[in-house]
Amino acid sequence: MDTADHKIRYLETMNKGIFIKDIQPSDRIEGLFCVSSKRDLETRNGAPYIGVTLVDRTGEIEGRIWDRVDAMGAVFSQGDYVWIRADSQKFRDVTQLKIVDVRPVDSDSVEPELFLPVTPVDRDELWKEFMKFVRGIRSADLGKLLRAMFGNRRLAASFMDAPAAKKMHHNYIGGLLEHSVSVARLAHAVCGLYRHLDRDLLVAAGLVHDIGKIDEFSYRRPPIDYTDSGRLVGHTVLGIEILDRFLKGQDLEDSSEQIVALKHLILSHHGRQEFGAPVLPMMEEAVILHLIDDLDAKINYLGALKKDISESGRGWTAYQRLFERYFFLGRSAEPEGITAEDMRAGQDATPPEQIAQRKIW
Repeated sequence: MDTADHKIRYLETMNKGIFIKDIQPSDRIEGLFCVSSKRDLETRNGAPYIGVTLVDRTGEIEGRIWDRVDAMGAVFSQGDYVWIRADSQKFRDVTQLKIVDVRPVDSDSVEPELFLPVTPVDRDELWKEFMKFVRGIRSADLGKLLRAMFGNRRLAASFMDAPAAKKMHHNYIGGLLEHSVSVARLAHAVCGLYRHLDRDLLVAAGLVHDIGKIDEFSYRRPPIDYTDSGRLVGHTVLGIEILDRFLKGQDLEDSSEQIVALKHLILSHHGRQEFGAPVLPMMEEAVILHLIDDLDAKINYLGALKKDISESGRGWTAYQRLFERYFFLGRSAEPEGITAEDMRAGQDATPPEQIAQRKIW
């Protein structure tokens, strides 16, 4: 039996097992963990042992392999998922694991949300609303393109799982979907106020402006990080490449007015070249997309800060170097993400073009 087969078959027989936060001293534990660090060490007497740091979404814990060091050490590497059997014990007032068995687990079979933070909003409900926006696009070219893209199971699954950032905003599983729905809803609101705008273009761009992030980030194992193409190319250009693949598959003209405009909005949505925009916004819809994208990102960032200060009992944040200021967040209601009521409002609105304004959160 080769290693890959062993990994997959073993995973089929188990669930997550224990979470790190639930481990108590003197327990015999079993569970699925990610190896964030692996060190080859020696005791004072020169005997080899292995030190590991194991993580899941609830925290991290140190582990040691004292017996069968070569045999167990050979089956896994740093960054791997492993199924561990171990005895928990106190060492210098800290709980750690004495590992008695390690088995490798195929990373493709692991649910990332077991090891990374997840959007607080039901992703299935978000997806329903997302697809309602897609179906509401009446432009022939834009509608055909987006229906082809999100009718692709692999792309849709990646879009539902991907984070929107490594650190700054919506930096969790499902964050890209949550952010994209929020931006699309803001686009609806703005088009209700400025009715001369191209609603189809602005909403379509709101839905796909960050589509390249499905390839920009690695999120199958902690921590969320950039892929090589994410660092070298960036999500705006990666997004255009994804669009081009589906344009060719649907025999759509990439020179059509609506497609060119959509590409412009994607390429310019960061607003300034020093912020990563290959071109500056040169259309009304492009200016608006930049502003509402930035608005939603910052509100999410402030929401995370608000959670931190609510747990500490303070009204003021720590100094935020990025914004060059403190924030006072002690008086307003606690953010909850996109609420179920908001989503029902979106689902009940018919047609979506007639929506004048909705809450984001």
